[in-house]
Amino acid sequence: MTTSRKNFTSDDKRKLKAKLRKICSTFWVERGYKETSISEFCKYANISTGSFYNLYSSKEKLFFETLQEVQFKVNEKFIKDVKNTPSKGGFAEALENLYFEYESKPFLYDTKAIDFQAFYNKLSIEEKTKLESDNSDFFRQAINHAKLKLKCSEEVAFSVFSILLSTVSSKEMLSKSCDFEAAFKFMVQNLVEDIFI
Repeated sequence: MTTSRKNFTSDDKRKLKAKLRKICSTFWVERGYKETSISEFCKYANISTGSFYNLYSSKEKLFFETLQEVQFKVNEKFIKDVKNTPSKGGFAEALENLYFEYESKPFLYDTKAIDFQAFYNKLSIEEKTKLESDNSDFFRQAINHAKLKLKCSEEVAFSVFSILLSTVSSKEMLSKSCDFEAAFKFMVQNLVEDIFI
């Protein structure tokens, strides 16, 4: 039986939102933003449409919250990896691990895809700014935890690592003609050497 909104306690809402974010993350990988409807969320979460709107004002709000949660978990793991080995080598290894996290969650890196743009264009300026500032804050924290000093500006370093991680979208095509993993590790090692003192 579908759960109606009048039955929700604050704990029910917290649990249902967590369940919806988990469903959203799966749907985003399997189908994309555009091909996922509120009615599908309701079906898989076993709630009514009214209940959904009691939790989220729109599909975009759920996707935004899901993206923030996934980014936070991925960034948290990266910082943990950096803290475990605060050195250039540790930072390089953490970057390689981060790459594989991105690879498993295409919506984190394929921001130029039509599907992601359809979602992104519906966000408010504040939401877009929050996503960007969260990423740069996390990068700054990672450098501090690694106890490293930059040879270049923070903006240039952040851009270089963002571009490096964006190569995940080309992996399938490039893997046919080269040893992508070996090339990626080579780039990581050399960029870390060039960017940090």
